Amino acid sequence: MLIFMPLRLAIRIAHSFGVLSRLLRQGSGVMVGGRILLKLVPDAVHKLSKNRKVVLISGTNGKSTTTALIAQALSTKSLVASNSTGANLFAGLAFALSQNTSAPVAVLEVDEMVVPWAITQTNPRLIVLLNLGRDQLDRLSEVRVVAQKWREVLRNLPASCAVLADADDPFVAWASMASVNVIWFTSGVHGHMDASTCPECGDILNWQNEGASYSCNCGFKKPNPEWILRGNTLLGPRNREIKITSAIPGKAALSNAARAVVASQYFGVDGDAAAKTISLITSVDGRFGALQIGQTKFRLMLSKNPASWRETLATSAEGPLNVLLFVNANTQDGKDTSWMWDVDFSPLQGRSVFVTGDRRLDLSARLTVSGINHRVVSNELAASTTIGACDADLIASYTAFHRLAKGVKKS
Repeated sequence: MLIFMPLRLAIRIAHSFGVLSRLLRQGSGVMVGGRILLKLVPDAVHKLSKNRKVVLISGTNGKSTTTALIAQALSTKSLVASNSTGANLFAGLAFALSQNTSAPVAVLEVDEMVVPWAITQTNPRLIVLLNLGRDQLDRLSEVRVVAQKWREVLRNLPASCAVLADADDPFVAWASMASVNVIWFTSGVHGHMDASTCPECGDILNWQNEGASYSCNCGFKKPNPEWILRGNTLLGPRNREIKITSAIPGKAALSNAARAVVASQYFGVDGDAAAKTISLITSVDGRFGALQIGQTKFRLMLSKNPASWRETLATSAEGPLNVLLFVNANTQDGKDTSWMWDVDFSPLQGRSVFVTGDRRLDLSARLTVSGINHRVVSNELAASTTIGACDADLIASYTAFHRLAKGVKKS
């Protein structure tokens, strides 16, 4: 049953439930508060988006980090409402918009499946689309299905809304081509395991230049980008050059930082100033944060699908000798862990590898097939007992990561 009441009163009630949830240690209060708000005012997101410049960020990987970077850069000019801690479903969006109603700008991370609804509710000024790949196979059955939903809603966007799209990703490019106002971006971060066929006609997609470009006989091809990240330099229109640095390690992090600079410039923030602000961010919601367990100092990293595992393993390869892999299979992780067999674990060769989590035996079998020497342990403390007073990487799936990230915030 839906109850209709004035928005301000509904926000107060929702926030009260959020506080109660935190006091009872039942979570952050975001989801409870957001659900209450939407029950009381079903169109709360639409109402709270009026007279605001809204930025939506979505994609399989990098949403939270990119959202945090954009929000930080834009906050140098005005107050910003954001959900950069990752509550990216209906309730999370509602609660984020209700927390700072005076903020003229809202920067919102959006789950891939929620993008169509979020666009119709918020009337955004800018949509940042990162990538599309397999994630939670029991929830998102096929990447092209998501791309099709995006394409349908982007087709109806007004020219006043721009789409900052990754030209490197065929699915993102195909969906974004339906929009009349697209800002194309390329970073050279290629990962096209899920794009072997053309999203337009279904024929085999031709990849050239070591994955730097793609085309199909039907005419579909990689768009020409306006913004190019080459090394640590962002090249843009009118011979614009901006140096990009990131305190967060990895090629994907650098790419996200560059996107954030482009997005910030769209709203009038100087590119060099935005790049400087973004370069100071060392961790987002626990990602790459320091976590002390026993005598071991872990660097906490999130991996939740084949693409993020490939990126994280590549980043970790330049890190400490010891590494703990923590894989669960709860609803939020995705119960189908067959993705393990699509990940190249060879970067772990020669390292001291520990495996734990609900699916530690499945992961152990996968590593054994790849010839990766490892040890199965009961939990992270058991791993720390063996590792001792050394640095180590801890790569965790969604639920394990968010449980452990609470320790990062306290350390």
